[in-house]
Amino acid sequence: ALTEAVQRGEFLLAMQPQLSLVSGEITGAEALLRWNHPGGLRAPSEFINIAEQTGIINEIGDWVMEEVASILSGWEREGEARRIAFNVSPRQLDRSDFFARLRQIFAEAEVPLSRIEIEFTESAAMECSASVLEEIAAIRAEGATIALDDFGTGYSNIARLRALPIDRVKLDPSLISDIESSDKARVVVQAVIHLIKGVGCEVVAEAVESVSQADILRAMGCDTVQGFVFAQPMYEEEFMAWTSNAERGCRDVA
Repeated sequence: ALTEAVQRGEFLLAMQPQLSLVSGEITGAEALLRWNHPGGLRAPSEFINIAEQTGIINEIGDWVMEEVASILSGWEREGEARRIAFNVSPRQLDRSDFFARLRQIFAEAEVPLSRIEIEFTESAAMECSASVLEEIAAIRAEGATIALDDFGTGYSNIARLRALPIDRVKLDPSLISDIESSDKARVVVQAVIHLIKGVGCEVVAEAVESVSQADILRAMGCDTVQGFVFAQPMYEEEFMAWTSNAERGCRDVA
């Protein structure tokens, strides 16, 4: 079914806006994959593991990059200088031609790499070979932003974290879910934010659901947030309409 989904063009990208807690501006969005299955819309949690196990994730990953490139190309023509983040799986990193393919897709769309943010999970980043890390560092030097996703769910080697070629670290939602009610949760999140800042990276919090959570995260030094408190994921047309009149309101919240 996944193979047919790629062939039939059943995948969609929803945009989750990212808000700067420093300036209040919408700085970009994360592209979230959706499967428009004949039986109903499916979230990634329902099919990504199968796609990884079967290797179909490589075809899906290529589609995601091509779609992101197409969207950004349109934004470039309209003067929209926003960035889109998208996830890259460990199976994609195993491909010897992955980074060449990525460069080709965005070059053909005439989209500078400074408009993309590549997200790797914490576990994938910790297991990368030296050659893959060199490739990541090279594409970062060419302008791409590199983010470490789901931080706090794996077993991070702190020394390795310091040496990784990354710009942003995204806190796993499980870390911040109780910060309004739990002193221990706040202590842990504050310590993690200090750690991330200490290695020279920006801090991004996902799944922020209340203004109170955003206020606490801002006080702790978190740079960027995304979540239902500001906007739910939306398709491109809706996202562009929303961003055109949302900046003022978001600044008020920030």
